[in-house]
Amino acid sequence: MSSCVGTDYLDDPIIGESIILENEQVAIAKGNSFSFSPRYFDQYGIEREVRLVFTSSDPTIAAVNESGNVTALNFGSASIEVSYNDFIGARLQVNVPLSNEDVALVRISSSRVILNNGQNFQLSIAIENIAGMIIENKSVQWFSENSAIVEIDQNGMITAKSVGKSDVYAEVDGVKSNAIPISVENNVRIGNFVPVGGYQAKGTATLERIDGKLILKLSEDFTTSFALGTFIYLANSTNGSQVRVNGIEVAQIKESGLHTFDISAKYPDLGIQDYSHVIILCKPASLTFGFAKLSE
Repeated sequence: MSSCVGTDYLDDPIIGESIILENEQVAIAKGNSFSFSPRYFDQYGIEREVRLVFTSSDPTIAAVNESGNVTALNFGSASIEVSYNDFIGARLQVNVPLSNEDVALVRISSSRVILNNGQNFQLSIAIENIAGMIIENKSVQWFSENSAIVEIDQNGMITAKSVGKSDVYAEVDGVKSNAIPISVENNVRIGNFVPVGGYQAKGTATLERIDGKLILKLSEDFTTSFALGTFIYLANSTNGSQVRVNGIEVAQIKESGLHTFDISAKYPDLGIQDYSHVIILCKPASLTFGFAKLSE
Protein backbone atom coordinates (compact mmCIF):
# COMPACT_ATOMS: atom_id res chain seq x y z
CA MET A 1 0.00 0.00 0.00
CA SER A 2 1.51 3.32 -1.07
CA SER A 3 1.19 6.71 0.53
CA CYS A 4 -0.63 9.48 -1.27
CA VAL A 5 1.41 12.64 -1.67
CA GLY A 6 1.18 15.15 1.16
CA THR A 7 1.61 15.47 4.89
CA ASP A 8 -1.24 15.65 7.39
CA TYR A 9 -0.38 18.48 9.78
CA LEU A 10 -3.86 19.44 10.97
CA ASP A 11 -6.58 17.63 12.87
CA ASP A 12 -9.84 17.27 10.98
CA PRO A 13 -12.77 19.50 11.91
CA ILE A 14 -15.47 17.68 13.87
CA ILE A 15 -18.59 19.81 13.54
CA GLY A 16 -17.30 23.29 12.77
CA GLU A 17 -17.49 26.35 15.00
CA SER A 18 -20.23 26.49 17.61
CA ILE A 19 -21.38 28.65 20.50
CA ILE A 20 -23.33 26.81 23.19
CA LEU A 21 -25.91 28.34 25.54
CA GLU A 22 -27.32 26.76 28.68
CA ASN A 23 -30.83 27.89 27.66
CA GLU A 24 -32.43 29.17 24.47
CA GLN A 25 -34.80 31.52 26.31
CA VAL A 26 -35.11 33.18 29.71
CA ALA A 27 -37.69 35.29 31.52
CA ILE A 28 -36.68 38.29 33.62
CA ALA A 29 -38.67 40.93 35.47
CA LYS A 30 -38.44 44.55 34.39
CA GLY A 31 -35.54 46.31 36.09
CA ASN A 32 -33.65 43.11 36.85
CA SER A 33 -30.36 41.93 35.35
CA PHE A 34 -28.57 38.65 34.78
CA SER A 35 -25.34 37.46 33.17
CA PHE A 36 -24.83 34.49 30.90
CA SER A 37 -21.62 32.85 29.75
CA PRO A 38 -21.78 31.13 26.36
CA ARG A 39 -19.10 28.56 25.51
CA TYR A 40 -17.20 28.82 22.23
CA PHE A 41 -15.85 25.76 20.37
CA ASP A 42 -13.56 26.11 17.34
CA GLN A 43 -13.90 24.22 14.06
CA TYR A 44 -12.10 21.23 15.59
CA GLY A 45 -14.56 20.99 18.47
CA ILE A 46 -12.07 22.38 21.02
CA GLU A 47 -13.39 24.84 23.60
CA ARG A 48 -11.57 28.17 23.49
CA GLU A 49 -11.53 31.27 25.67
CA VAL A 50 -12.35 34.06 23.21
CA ARG A 51 -13.89 37.52 23.36
CA LEU A 52 -17.51 37.11 22.30
CA VAL A 53 -19.69 39.94 21.02
CA PHE A 54 -23.23 40.42 22.39
CA THR A 55 -25.91 42.32 20.43
CA SER A 56 -29.54 42.95 21.41
CA SER A 57 -32.26 42.94 18.75
CA ASP A 58 -34.12 45.59 20.80
CA PRO A 59 -32.04 47.44 23.43
CA THR A 60 -35.16 49.26 24.63
CA ILE A 61 -36.49 45.92 25.92
CA ALA A 62 -33.29 44.08 26.86
CA ALA A 63 -29.94 45.84 26.91
CA VAL A 64 -26.69 43.87 26.97
CA ASN A 65 -23.14 45.02 27.70
CA GLU A 66 -19.85 43.68 26.35
CA SER A 67 -19.56 41.19 29.21
CA GLY A 68 -22.93 39.54 28.53
CA ASN A 69 -24.84 41.23 31.34
CA VAL A 70 -28.48 41.68 30.31
CA THR A 71 -30.87 44.26 31.83
CA ALA A 72 -34.65 44.13 31.33
CA LEU A 73 -35.92 47.64 30.56
CA ASN A 74 -39.46 47.25 29.17
CA PHE A 75 -42.21 44.70 28.55
CA GLY A 76 -41.70 42.54 25.43
CA SER A 77 -39.23 40.11 23.88
CA ALA A 78 -35.76 40.61 22.44
CA SER A 79 -33.00 38.26 21.30
CA ILE A 80 -29.36 38.52 22.32
CA GLU A 81 -27.08 37.49 19.45
CA VAL A 82 -23.72 35.97 20.38
CA SER A 83 -20.92 36.07 17.78
CA TYR A 84 -17.20 35.65 17.35
CA ASN A 85 -15.54 37.42 14.42
CA ASP A 86 -17.92 36.74 11.48
CA PHE A 87 -19.48 33.64 13.06
CA ILE A 88 -22.95 34.11 14.57
CA GLY A 89 -23.27 31.16 16.87
CA ALA A 90 -26.34 31.53 19.06
CA ARG A 91 -29.30 33.69 20.05
CA LEU A 92 -30.81 33.92 23.51
CA GLN A 93 -34.46 34.99 23.66
CA VAL A 94 -35.20 37.31 26.60
CA ASN A 95 -38.84 37.71 27.64
CA VAL A 96 -39.89 40.55 29.96
CA PRO A 97 -43.47 39.93 31.19
CA LEU A 98 -45.81 42.76 32.13
CA SER A 99 -46.68 41.15 35.49
CA ASN A 100 -45.85 38.06 37.55
CA GLU A 101 -49.05 36.35 36.36
CA ASP A 102 -48.47 36.89 32.64
CA VAL A 103 -46.90 34.44 30.18
CA ALA A 104 -43.13 34.53 30.58
CA LEU A 105 -41.92 31.36 28.83
CA VAL A 106 -43.30 29.07 26.13
CA ARG A 107 -41.34 25.84 25.85
CA ILE A 108 -41.53 23.12 23.18
CA SER A 109 -40.10 19.96 24.70
CA SER A 110 -38.86 18.33 21.47
CA SER A 111 -35.42 18.88 19.97
CA ARG A 112 -34.70 18.31 16.26
CA VAL A 113 -37.41 16.20 14.61
CA ILE A 114 -36.63 14.04 11.56
CA LEU A 115 -39.63 12.85 9.51
CA ASN A 116 -40.29 10.98 6.30
CA ASN A 117 -42.32 12.70 3.62
CA GLY A 118 -46.02 12.52 4.54
CA GLN A 119 -45.38 11.62 8.18
CA ASN A 120 -47.12 13.38 11.10
CA PHE A 121 -45.73 14.37 14.49
CA GLN A 122 -47.44 15.96 17.49
CA LEU A 123 -45.73 18.82 19.33
CA SER A 124 -46.69 19.98 22.81
CA ILE A 125 -45.74 23.00 24.88
CA ALA A 126 -45.51 24.19 28.45
CA ILE A 127 -46.60 27.76 29.25
CA GLU A 128 -45.07 29.31 32.38
CA ASN A 129 -45.15 32.53 34.33
CA ILE A 130 -41.98 34.16 35.62
CA ALA A 131 -42.06 31.98 38.75
CA GLY A 132 -42.03 28.83 36.61
CA MET A 133 -45.64 27.92 37.36
CA ILE A 134 -47.71 26.36 34.56
CA ILE A 135 -50.44 28.54 33.06
CA GLU A 136 -53.48 26.69 31.69
CA ASN A 137 -56.19 27.53 29.14
CA LYS A 138 -54.19 29.85 26.91
CA SER A 139 -54.71 30.24 23.18
CA VAL A 140 -51.67 28.98 21.23
CA GLN A 141 -50.67 29.97 17.71
CA TRP A 142 -48.35 27.67 15.76
CA PHE A 143 -46.11 28.72 12.88
CA SER A 144 -43.90 27.06 10.26
CA GLU A 145 -41.10 29.02 8.62
CA ASN A 146 -41.73 27.12 5.36
CA SER A 147 -45.18 25.58 5.04
CA ALA A 148 -44.29 24.03 1.66
CA ILE A 149 -41.95 21.70 3.57
CA VAL A 150 -43.68 21.46 6.96
CA GLU A 151 -47.28 22.32 7.78
CA ILE A 152 -48.45 22.69 11.37
CA ASP A 153 -52.05 23.07 12.49
CA GLN A 154 -53.27 25.04 15.48
CA ASN A 155 -53.18 21.92 17.64
CA GLY A 156 -49.43 21.52 17.08
CA MET A 157 -49.69 18.61 14.64
CA ILE A 158 -46.89 18.62 12.05
CA THR A 159 -47.32 17.22 8.54
CA ALA A 160 -44.20 16.66 6.44
CA LYS A 161 -45.00 17.95 2.93
CA SER A 162 -41.73 17.79 0.96
CA VAL A 163 -38.04 17.08 1.44
CA GLY A 164 -36.17 19.91 3.16
CA LYS A 165 -35.91 21.74 6.49
CA SER A 166 -38.09 24.22 8.34
CA ASP A 167 -38.26 25.62 11.86
CA VAL A 168 -41.57 25.62 13.70
CA TYR A 169 -42.50 27.60 16.81
CA ALA A 170 -45.46 28.72 18.90
CA GLU A 171 -46.64 32.04 20.30
CA VAL A 172 -48.80 32.68 23.37
CA ASP A 173 -49.87 36.25 24.20
CA GLY A 174 -47.09 37.52 21.97
CA VAL A 175 -44.40 35.41 23.68
CA LYS A 176 -42.52 33.24 21.20
CA SER A 177 -41.33 29.73 22.03
CA ASN A 178 -37.99 28.16 21.20
CA ALA A 179 -37.79 27.12 17.54
CA ILE A 180 -37.69 23.41 16.69
CA PRO A 181 -35.87 22.35 13.48
CA ILE A 182 -37.85 19.85 11.41
CA SER A 183 -36.07 17.80 8.73
CA VAL A 184 -38.11 15.98 6.08
CA GLU A 185 -36.18 13.17 4.42
CA ASN A 186 -36.38 10.45 1.84
CA ASN A 187 -35.82 6.99 3.32
CA VAL A 188 -33.04 6.04 0.90
CA ARG A 189 -30.45 7.86 -1.22
CA ILE A 190 -28.23 5.97 -3.66
CA GLY A 191 -25.20 6.90 -5.75
CA ASN A 192 -22.66 5.15 -7.98
CA PHE A 193 -18.96 5.80 -7.46
CA VAL A 194 -17.04 7.67 -10.15
CA PRO A 195 -13.20 7.63 -10.23
CA VAL A 196 -11.24 10.90 -10.17
CA GLY A 197 -7.78 11.83 -11.45
CA GLY A 198 -6.82 8.40 -12.77
CA TYR A 199 -7.58 6.60 -9.50
CA GLN A 200 -9.95 3.66 -9.13
CA ALA A 201 -13.47 3.87 -7.70
CA LYS A 202 -16.39 1.54 -8.42
CA GLY A 203 -19.55 0.35 -6.71
CA THR A 204 -22.65 1.78 -5.05
CA ALA A 205 -23.19 3.86 -1.92
CA THR A 206 -26.55 3.66 -0.13
CA LEU A 207 -27.52 6.09 2.62
CA GLU A 208 -30.62 4.84 4.43
CA ARG A 209 -32.67 5.55 7.54
CA ILE A 210 -33.20 2.20 9.32
CA ASP A 211 -35.00 2.02 12.69
CA GLY A 212 -34.16 5.65 13.32
CA LYS A 213 -30.45 5.20 12.55
CA LEU A 214 -28.65 6.69 9.55
CA ILE A 215 -26.75 3.84 7.85
CA LEU A 216 -24.23 4.10 5.01
CA LYS A 217 -23.52 0.96 2.97
CA LEU A 218 -20.89 0.34 0.31
CA SER A 219 -21.85 -2.48 -2.06
CA GLU A 220 -20.14 -5.88 -2.34
CA ASP A 221 -18.54 -4.85 -5.66
CA PHE A 222 -17.08 -1.69 -4.13
CA THR A 223 -13.43 -1.16 -5.07
CA THR A 224 -11.10 1.81 -4.82
CA SER A 225 -7.47 2.83 -4.96
CA PHE A 226 -5.82 2.63 -1.55
CA ALA A 227 -3.06 4.58 0.14
CA LEU A 228 -1.90 5.14 3.70
CA GLY A 229 -4.92 7.02 4.96
CA THR A 230 -7.94 6.27 2.74
CA PHE A 231 -11.18 7.46 4.32
CA ILE A 232 -14.88 7.69 3.56
CA TYR A 233 -16.43 11.15 4.00
CA LEU A 234 -19.84 12.74 3.54
CA ALA A 235 -19.59 16.16 1.91
CA ASN A 236 -21.26 18.74 -0.32
CA SER A 237 -18.18 19.11 -2.54
CA THR A 238 -15.87 16.73 -4.39
CA ASN A 239 -12.82 18.96 -3.91
CA GLY A 240 -10.51 17.18 -1.48
CA SER A 241 -9.55 20.28 0.50
CA GLN A 242 -13.19 21.32 0.86
CA VAL A 243 -14.14 17.79 1.88
CA ARG A 244 -11.64 17.85 4.75
CA VAL A 245 -12.73 21.26 5.99
CA ASN A 246 -16.50 21.10 5.52
CA GLY A 247 -17.34 17.39 5.24
CA ILE A 248 -17.59 14.79 8.00
CA GLU A 249 -15.30 11.81 8.39
CA VAL A 250 -17.13 8.48 8.46
CA ALA A 251 -14.31 5.94 8.79
CA GLN A 252 -10.99 4.73 7.44
CA ILE A 253 -11.16 1.87 4.94
CA LYS A 254 -8.39 -0.61 4.13
CA GLU A 255 -10.06 -3.08 1.79
CA SER A 256 -12.65 -3.33 -0.95
CA GLY A 257 -16.01 -5.02 -0.69
CA LEU A 258 -19.08 -4.60 1.51
CA HIS A 259 -18.91 -1.99 4.27
CA THR A 260 -21.63 -0.80 6.67
CA PHE A 261 -21.31 2.33 8.81
CA ASP A 262 -23.68 3.55 11.52
CA ILE A 263 -23.48 7.32 10.91
CA SER A 264 -25.84 8.09 13.81
CA ALA A 265 -23.43 6.58 16.34
CA LYS A 266 -20.95 9.38 15.63
CA TYR A 267 -23.30 12.10 14.36
CA PRO A 268 -26.69 11.52 16.06
CA ASP A 269 -28.32 14.70 14.70
CA LEU A 270 -27.27 14.23 11.07
CA GLY A 271 -30.07 14.18 8.49
CA ILE A 272 -30.12 12.06 5.37
CA GLN A 273 -30.35 15.21 3.22
CA ASP A 274 -27.49 17.08 4.90
CA TYR A 275 -24.79 15.96 2.46
CA SER A 276 -24.92 15.31 -1.28
CA HIS A 277 -21.85 13.12 -1.88
CA VAL A 278 -20.01 10.12 -0.48
CA ILE A 279 -16.28 10.75 -0.97
CA ILE A 280 -13.29 8.40 -1.05
CA LEU A 281 -10.52 10.64 0.28
CA CYS A 282 -6.78 10.23 0.62
CA LYS A 283 -6.75 12.09 3.91
CA PRO A 284 -3.03 13.00 4.23
CA ALA A 285 -3.06 14.80 0.87
CA SER A 286 -6.73 15.90 0.86
CA LEU A 287 -7.00 14.11 -2.50
CA THR A 288 -10.28 12.69 -3.84
CA PHE A 289 -9.98 9.17 -5.28
CA GLY A 290 -13.65 8.94 -6.22
CA PHE A 291 -17.16 10.04 -5.27
CA ALA A 292 -20.80 8.95 -5.41
CA LYS A 293 -23.44 11.64 -5.87
CA LEU A 294 -26.49 10.64 -3.86
CA SER A 295 -29.95 10.71 -5.42
CA GLU A 296 -32.30 13.48 -4.29
